[in-house]
Amino acid sequence: MSQIDAALRQAARTQPDALFPVIVRVEGDLDARQTQLEANGLTVTRRLWLIRGFACSATGSAIEAAAACEWIISIEPDMQIRTMDSGSG
Repeated sequence: MSQIDAALRQAARTQPDALFPVIVRVEGDLDARQTQLEANGLTVTRRLWLIRGFACSATGSAIEAAAACEWIISIEPDMQIRTMDSGSG
């Protein structure tokens, strides 16, 4: 079974109709996995080649259902990451 971020799992369970931005890491052929994710109700917004995954938008219920797929390695919240500004003055 895939690893799901604990806070994301709780939010998905309590808000099954809400949309969540997520990162899904997978095993196997990316074309086939994208098709399977979309068939399971996730909307792929971009491929993430370096981590063999996808940025997706998904309802809480779709996240819960996807968690049962053996080929999904992990599902995590997609959050904006900012670097520290080294500043010049």
